[in-house]
Amino acid sequence: MNFYNFKGYWRIKHLKNILVKKTLPFPKLVQCNICKWSGRKFLDDYWHKKVICPACQSDVRHRLLHFSLRKIDIKYKKILHFAPENCLENIFNKVKYYKTADLINFENIDFKIDISDMSMINDNEYDIVIASDVLEHVYNDNKAIKEINRILKIQGIAVLTVPQGDNLKYTIEDLNDISKKERELKFGNYDHYRLYGTDFKKKLEDEKFIVKIFEAQTFGHKLSKYHVLRPPMINKNPLATNHRKIYHATKF
Repeated sequence: MNFYNFKGYWRIKHLKNILVKKTLPFPKLVQCNICKWSGRKFLDDYWHKKVICPACQSDVRHRLLHFSLRKIDIKYKKILHFAPENCLENIFNKVKYYKTADLINFENIDFKIDISDMSMINDNEYDIVIASDVLEHVYNDNKAIKEINRILKIQGIAVLTVPQGDNLKYTIEDLNDISKKERELKFGNYDHYRLYGTDFKKKLEDEKFIVKIFEAQTFGHKLSKYHVLRPPMINKNPLATNHRKIYHATKF
């Protein structure tokens, strides 16, 4: 007998989900620094347990990125945000000039544009360009980084995140025409061209950026634990990104 076909299985599962949602807010052990939800724990995602905010769906990288932006006075900055995440919307409500861009998802997007070919945007136009987990989807990421540099003003900042393997020194890349399944096995996602190593910092520096890195330890153990700025449990899969980094690449 298949247990999942058992008459009361889905009813029990539904009741369990309701119970979890009702008890999740207590006690107040963790807090999302973006939407301010607090509760007993965050929810699980595909790669890690207890990392997703139940209210705004922020992940570790979003909360780290939010903290890193507090180091910049963004209110009067001209900002271009690629593949904007819903959980970060409130951060930019008071920004005077904030535009969004994407190549695939066009809903409520200002610019339908390829990050590796932004010819419609003038040189030295933006103060900040944000691209969180975007470059791994781009065929020519070197060209994308050059384009980001081009459209940034002098002393402008590119705020970037990429998936990185633990202790992976050199980026693994495959630009061949392989199947989605092969890409998923190689990089952890069917539409990724690469898994970055610690050489990502040098890749940015080669384009004359000055790079500053923000990690969980940047903000201290207590803050990191309370806002879950690193996964509470390490995923031993070599394709998992356990130690998130936010790169602030400044153009000089």
